[in-house]
Amino acid sequence: MKNVFWIIVSQILFSAGSFVDAQTPLKPRDTTINGPQTFAIILGISKYKYIRPLAYADKDAELFRDYLKSPGGGSVKDDNLFCLLNEKALNSNFWGKGFQWLRAKNLQKGDRLFIYLAGHGDAIDEDQFFFLSYDCNPEGDKNNYLVGGAIQLFNLKKKIAAETGKGVEVIFIMDACRSNELPGGLQGQNFLNMAISEKKAGEIIMLATGAGQESLEDASIGTGHGLFTYYLVDGLSGSADSIGAQDYKISYQEIKNYVDNNVPSAALQRFNQSQDPYFCCNENNETIISIVDTAYLSKWLKIKKQQNKGPGNFFPGLAGNTVHFTPIDTALIETYNRFNKAIAENNFTGNTSAEYYYELMNKKYSGSPYTLDARSTLAVEFINLAQNKVNQYLGCQDDITALQKQELYETGARLEKAINLMREDDPDFANSLLGRMYLLKASGDFGKGGKNGNMSIAFQHAYGALAIDPNGAYIQNKLALLHLKNNRTDSALYYASKATRSAPKWVCAFSTLALVQNELTKNPATNPADTTKKTKNTTTRKIQFGGLAGGGISKLAVTTRPSGSNDTIRATGVEGNVKYDVGFITQISIGKRIDLRPSVLASIESSDVTYERRGAAGSFITEKIPVKTTSVSIPVPFIYRLPGKNVSPFISAGPTFSLLMQKTDVNSAKLAIRPSDISGDAGFGVDISFQKSHSIISPELKYSRSLTDINDKQNTGYSNVISKLNRQTFTFSIYLRGN
Repeated sequence: MKNVFWIIVSQILFSAGSFVDAQTPLKPRDTTINGPQTFAIILGISKYKYIRPLAYADKDAELFRDYLKSPGGGSVKDDNLFCLLNEKALNSNFWGKGFQWLRAKNLQKGDRLFIYLAGHGDAIDEDQFFFLSYDCNPEGDKNNYLVGGAIQLFNLKKKIAAETGKGVEVIFIMDACRSNELPGGLQGQNFLNMAISEKKAGEIIMLATGAGQESLEDASIGTGHGLFTYYLVDGLSGSADSIGAQDYKISYQEIKNYVDNNVPSAALQRFNQSQDPYFCCNENNETIISIVDTAYLSKWLKIKKQQNKGPGNFFPGLAGNTVHFTPIDTALIETYNRFNKAIAENNFTGNTSAEYYYELMNKKYSGSPYTLDARSTLAVEFINLAQNKVNQYLGCQDDITALQKQELYETGARLEKAINLMREDDPDFANSLLGRMYLLKASGDFGKGGKNGNMSIAFQHAYGALAIDPNGAYIQNKLALLHLKNNRTDSALYYASKATRSAPKWVCAFSTLALVQNELTKNPATNPADTTKKTKNTTTRKIQFGGLAGGGISKLAVTTRPSGSNDTIRATGVEGNVKYDVGFITQISIGKRIDLRPSVLASIESSDVTYERRGAAGSFITEKIPVKTTSVSIPVPFIYRLPGKNVSPFISAGPTFSLLMQKTDVNSAKLAIRPSDISGDAGFGVDISFQKSHSIISPELKYSRSLTDINDKQNTGYSNVISKLNRQTFTFSIYLRGN
């Protein structure tokens, strides 16, 4: 009821009065008004008689009309508006009544004329382009537009030129669904784009889409609108007032920037499709399009806020020649209420948890505002839980039970889920949480002293945090505690000392340093200084530091889904490219011939996935999608050294945890990869010792393959045909470390 109330209020605020239709007696220009006036011809068609209907083109036209009538749009009188909707938007009414009306208004120099068209658009060739009226009937053939009731835009452009020649400023806006399924096809859409873009002096052009794109619409946009018109009106109402100091004026550049910034991102987020508005070609970017009325803006923003909170109606799309509207599902509301009850009860585990109910909503109602609200709520709760644990750690509460350690790891896993939920909306904020995630996971229960559990996992997460934040005292301190628990007081002393230098006012770091120094006092044999004396006949230190450089071949492993006879796109192969590595290593002796070599690597690699895409004639066109990544990796291999004096062969094996940063471009939108990966590595090499320089050079040949699927599965044609995507590399590296 609350949402219904606001919808009614919005109609009262923005829809008072009636529009001029083809039957309204014509009134001449109001000469009692001094100075320039604003006029508009508006067409909006959702219900077509013969061709595929649209959902909200008529409501978009009404929204733009009502904006012009409002104080924010200049309080344009009904007499200065000519509006045709749905069945009234006939070719005959447009030309026979619309321009008769325009002639009666006798537009003068300085006047402004809006021409707004919302509906279908198509083209035959570079000279024949059309806006499709209500009764347009091409019968599947583009050549029938001339006789099928379409509005020829070539003639409309001539009308515009006649007005601009008198000094009238014309703003031509077309929010048209330019779908390839119309008779003109993709070629027709290209012609349409070029033709409309040809402007005369004094004309401003605003188009909702690029060629071949659909003007996307949904019930959840406001009270049901298209993306372009909604953000256009939103910006003109005052939201676009952003360039320089707020001056309550919307310039051409401001509205262009606002629409360009919001429509493409909303299209990808809501529909996983591209929609790129087109603006052309104002010679003066400072031309004022709208004067902001603060009272109207306040009302608009209030209603906009309520609309965004409301559920809307889910609009699943179009099938054939019918539009299917699904009312709000009572199951959605019930699940949403159960989700909030679980949140209130701090229930995050099991089949009655908040996460469980969110997954149910996301599976069936992924585009619903209810689901989007639940997503952000769940992420915030997980972040808050994690931050509480991190704050306890910063307060020196690290001496905890095994059960509490397990809870820390689970909290870290939940924070990872929150990061993935937030990444789409705010990637910068999501990335800022990674260090905290690894810290919590490194604090998990992996066994006492590393003897009864897998300490390498804890070290893997800890070094992952160190790679993200090398100067973070919180992770340096954690590494000191882990090394102390693992009876490696020399390494513990190194990191504890580093933590005190990084955070000289943090009490916990000095407490950890005191613990390490106390352990050295109790057991002098573990003191690194004493070790040098007692082992002066040995030539190998227990911990060594160094760097590496390497290169090799990166080639993705692709598992494709079975192809069907109607498939429009299929993956056919992979081509490898060169990869490069650089980083630093730490090699720790943990046995007579066994070492642990945690490393931090920065890598650049790429690989091309080859697709075949079905063309218009049914034949397949080959297309390559490059997958380019920059990564930070933490390999933690175990090294087994074979006997040898100055030359000692070795074999290596272990896991690698990688953070993947994909190059953002049009290809990444087609085939996106996940931001993290765990791989298994195996290699062999040779340690070559140089006694005089106290150094060791180790060439190594290594094979690596990811253990996880890195296909982000963003429901694109390119990702859907791949069931599994794995990284694999062959790398030759040279390690240099001190001895």
